[in-house]
Amino acid sequence: MSKRSTSDLANLFGAALQSITTHRSEINGLDGYNGNHGDNMVENFRMIVDTLQSRQSEPPAEALHHAGQRLNREGRGGTSQYYAEGLKQAAGQLKDHSAFDDDDIVTMVQTLLATIPDEGLPKPEQAPQTPVGASVLGQVLELATGRQQQAVPVDNRPGVGNLLGALLSGGQQSQETQQKGDQVDIGDVVDALLPAGIAYVQAKRSGADNVAAAGQALMSVLVGGQVDPLQARTPRSAAGSLVAQSILQAIAGRS
Repeated sequence: MSKRSTSDLANLFGAALQSITTHRSEINGLDGYNGNHGDNMVENFRMIVDTLQSRQSEPPAEALHHAGQRLNREGRGGTSQYYAEGLKQAAGQLKDHSAFDDDDIVTMVQTLLATIPDEGLPKPEQAPQTPVGASVLGQVLELATGRQQQAVPVDNRPGVGNLLGALLSGGQQSQETQQKGDQVDIGDVVDALLPAGIAYVQAKRSGADNVAAAGQALMSVLVGGQVDPLQARTPRSAAGSLVAQSILQAIAGRS
């Protein structure tokens, strides 16, 4: 697997900036509070890309950390603080790395999604402990299954191994609900999850551990188009899913 540098990181976040710029008005339309979440996201990602481009000679971890610091100081809107925290966590994951690969990018995307609550304003440092269903990561699941997920507690590691637990738990909840007489078709849920499930099984057969395999499953859902970010119920979830989808599609060569 080829190694990537900080300049590649700037390009990946540039792809995310392009996507949210294109869909700025739709994201604003989901913001029933002040109608400017899309505008804020565009400005925040311009700031991230500008910082990464200006620090291309630095290791990826240092560049990400500086981007997080700048977003902390100058970011627009409350959501900027969650992205700042996510960038700092991603920097910690790349500490002492002179370069990074695609697996590192998937982990970074997982970290960003798990750090951002889909709504509300808890303290940013509490976001990684937020139940999956209450985070942007949980909203990706909701979009993938076509229904709302119940919040499922997770451990402190924001990997998609937790996400798969939420998928399984969600399926069990659906089955129990069906037995109680509610009109929930577990077959529809299984069909919606099948692409991710196949990707997970294939990765496991190739020797990947649970978290790595789950990351590939998430990539399958986002890159394969099973998720339409603009169908999210909150502006944070729509924007966060667009960011993740554009970055993952870029490394998959489908941007």
